[in-house]
Amino acid sequence: MQRLRGAATRLRQRIARAGQGNGTPTNQTGGRLHLLRRRLARRIAHWARCVGAGTLAALGGLATLPVGFLWGVLRLVTNHRDPLGGFAFPVRIAGRIWRFFFRRSRARHDNDAQADALNLNVNDPRKDSDPMTGTSIAPGATALDGQNSKFALSMKAAADGYFGFKPTSMMHVAAEYAGLPNGIRAVAATIQSTAVTGDQTLPLSKRVVHKLLEAYEETLHAAKTADTMVTQFQTLHRFDIQRILNPRTNEWMWNVTPTGGEGAETAMFQPGRIEAGCVLTAVLYRSYQPVHMMQRGSEIEGMGYGLKFLADAVDALWKRTNAFYPVDDRVTDDIGRVTTRLQTAAQHAEMAGKLFLEDHSLEISHNTHPRKGPAAEGMWNASR
Repeated sequence: MQRLRGAATRLRQRIARAGQGNGTPTNQTGGRLHLLRRRLARRIAHWARCVGAGTLAALGGLATLPVGFLWGVLRLVTNHRDPLGGFAFPVRIAGRIWRFFFRRSRARHDNDAQADALNLNVNDPRKDSDPMTGTSIAPGATALDGQNSKFALSMKAAADGYFGFKPTSMMHVAAEYAGLPNGIRAVAATIQSTAVTGDQTLPLSKRVVHKLLEAYEETLHAAKTADTMVTQFQTLHRFDIQRILNPRTNEWMWNVTPTGGEGAETAMFQPGRIEAGCVLTAVLYRSYQPVHMMQRGSEIEGMGYGLKFLADAVDALWKRTNAFYPVDDRVTDDIGRVTTRLQTAAQHAEMAGKLFLEDHSLEISHNTHPRKGPAAEGMWNASR
C-alpha cells in the first residue's frame, strides 16, 4: 500500500512539473520550432497554390488562343485602331485567372499568419483576472467620471454642433424650431430606458431610479412645450413661410434687402442641428451596454451633464431668437420655457448621480479602494 501511495505521489508530481513547464527553455525552444514549422507549411502551401494558379492561367490562355487569333485577324481586316488587342486577349484572360487565385492564396496566407500571431488569454471567472472581478474591471472606471460618460460626451458634441452653426436664412431657423420636440423626446427616451433598466435588471437604488424618472418626466414636459412653440411659430408666421414655400410672381420684389434668400425652400423640412445631435445620441446610446456598475454609475452621473449641455444649446437658440431672429415674442417665450424645463430636468438627473454616490458608497469604496488589494476584495465577489 505504501508503495502504491508513493507511486501515485510521484506520478502527480510529474504531471504538475509537466504542466508548469511552459516557461522552461526546452518548451520555449519547442514553441519556436513549432512556429517555424507552421511558417514553413504556410509558405509551401502558398507556393503550391501559386503553381496551381499559374497552371490554370496557362490552360485558360491556351484555351482562348484560337479566339484571340481570330479576333486579332478581324481587327486587322477592319482596320481597327488597336488590332493587337485581339491577339492579346489570351494573355489578358491568363492574367485575370492568375491574379484571382493569387490574391485568394495570399489572403489565406496572411490570415493564417495573423491567426498564429494571436495570443489568446482566457480569463477564469473565479480568479482575480476576470473582467468583472479583478483589476481589469475598471481601467479608467475606478472612479465615477460623469463628464466623460458616453451620454455626456455625445450631448456635448450635439451642443457644440449647434453653437458653431450661424444660420443666415429663417428656413434654417425654422428647421431648428421644428426639430426641437423630436430631439428632446429622443433624449427623454434614453433617460427612461436607463431608469427602467436600472429598476428591472440592475442592483440600483430605488431613489436613483425615481430621480431619473423625474428627469424623464420633466424632459417630456419640455418636449410638449416645444410642440406648443412649433405650433405658435407656424401659425403666427404662416404668411412669412408661404412667401418662401409658395412665392408669388417676382416675390423677391417685396424683399427688404436687395439680396435674395440664401436658404433653400426645403431647408425648413430638414433635421435641425440640435435634433440631429439628440437623435444620434439616442441611437448610439441604445447599443451601449456597460458591463459594470461603476460604468453604469458614470453614465447615471453623466445624465445631468448631458441634459445641461442640451439646455445650454436650447438657451443659445432662445438668446439668438430674442436678439436676432424676426419672430413673434410668444415664440421666444415658449423657447425660454423649454430651456427652463430642461434645466430642471438636468437638476433631477444631477441629483440622481449624487444619490448613486450616497446609496452605493460602500460598493464604490470597495471598487476604488479594495481592502488588501483587488484579489483579496474579490473573495467577497457574488456568484454569477
